[in-house]
Amino acid sequence: MDETTGQTEGRGNRRQRVLKGAKIVFNHNSSVVDCAVKDLSATGAKLVCSDQMAVPAEFNLVTPMDNQMRAARVVWRKDGMIGVEFVGEARRAPPRKW
Repeated sequence: MDETTGQTEGRGNRRQRVLKGAKIVFNHNSSVVDCAVKDLSATGAKLVCSDQMAVPAEFNLVTPMDNQMRAARVVWRKDGMIGVEFVGEARRAPPRKW
């Protein structure tokens, strides 16, 4: 940790550990992969999913508990985890059941 900025690992924003169920939604909202958000910041998140190879490079991340959707881009994949950066502002999730 950089004591002057309080940042870790070169990230611009500090991540908060969470455990939230989420949906990786793509293909014009017709394809879904279940996942869990393990940590979260204003600019990105770490996701855990059982089939990370089914996840495309860009998708929408829906957190039903918060009723939010964010456009995201994969920046790394390792051991069932995916690191993403958000590429858009949070918006209300569409009224759809996945």
